[in-house]
Order: sequence, then structure tokens, then C-alpha cells
Amino acid sequence: MVLPKSLQPAPVDGVQFAADKAYQQLRDAILDGDIAPNRRLVEEELAASLEVSRTPVREALLRLAQEGLVARVRGWVVRDHSPQEALQIVEARAAVESAAARLAAEHITAEDLKQLTRIADAIDRPGSTAKELNRLNRQFHGLVTAACGNPLLVQFAQRTNISHWSLSATWLMSAKDAAQVNAEHRQMIDALSRRDGVAVESLVRAHIGRTQLILKQAA
Repeated sequence: MVLPKSLQPAPVDGVQFAADKAYQQLRDAILDGDIAPNRRLVEEELAASLEVSRTPVREALLRLAQEGLVARVRGWVVRDHSPQEALQIVEARAAVESAAARLAAEHITAEDLKQLTRIADAIDRPGSTAKELNRLNRQFHGLVTAACGNPLLVQFAQRTNISHWSLSATWLMSAKDAAQVNAEHRQMIDALSRRDGVAVESLVRAHIGRTQLILKQAA
């Protein structure tokens, strides 16, 4: 199996370092849709592509399985999700990310706020592909969650990440929809900058709630 070019070899500086790199690269490729749902993942081929041994690849796959991104079905495979499964995941995401956002209002730094603004500006630039917008959106929400200062909430939030390309429902977003999504991002930035935890918690819950509505209609 030939992996996407986005998967660059992970430098081997100990098994754990290689496992961490393999995990992050495979995770990004799955969430970006570079490795499609139901794709078979062969340890030997992944190890060769990433230029590591099978041990870190196996560890990375086990971590991805804990997050629900891959599964063992007569070998490793990228998991697909039905609209019903996705709805449950998004419901959990709304609860976890809104709680994390409220805490983030207390702990977020000036540099974090600048980075969030840079991401929002990048989303507004014309000509971005769906994959690029998806990656930027994940970066935005990941940064807000990480700013909460609670490692357990960050871990829980990671468990609610799924690729939009893994959904059975058809996902269509117009330019108007994308503009609305990013307008909500900027409202979050404003609430975080004001240290208004109640407001940002409400904004995040409503923001993710729009995804829940799409899934309920598709289920």
C-alpha cells in the first residue's frame, strides 16, 4: 500500500518517539481523509512508509483504536461511522469542548488568542480546499480545548474527533455556511479575550449543535 505524500518518514530517536510520530501522522491522515474509511492498514507497509519498525506502528494503531479511529477486523482497518454513531460522538464533543472552553477563558494566553486569530484569518482566505478548512477547523478547536489546562478534558476531546469523510451522510457546506462557521469562531475569540467563560461555553455548544442538527436530519 502506498501512503499519501503527507505521511513523511518519522525520525527514529527511540521507540516511543517513533510511536508518537507515527501516531500523529496516521491520525492526521485519517482525519484529513487522506486514508479513507474502511481502508486496510498493514503494519509492515506502514512501517516501511514511515521508515520505522513495526513496534511503534503497532503502538500507534493501538492508540488510534482507543480513540475509535481504527479497528481490528481481520487486521487493522480505518473505522467508518454511521450517522447514528457520529451523532453520539458529536453529542459527547459538545459536552466536552464547551466545558473545556469555559475553563480556557480562565487560562488562555495572549499568544493563544493571537494564534486563534491567525487560524480564523486563514479560514477566511479564498481558495482553500475542504481538506485545508477541515484541518484549520481542527486546529482552532484543538487550541481552545488545550487552553483549558486540564489534560483529562483534552484526552476526552481527542476521543470525539472523527473524519467528516467517514460519515455516511453527505456533507455539503456552501461559502455562506463556511463564513458563518468562522464568524462563530471569531465570537469565541472575543469571549475568550474578555475572559467570559459562560459566553464561550454557550457559543461552543451552539456551534457544535449545528453539526448535531445535520446528523439528526441525515440519520
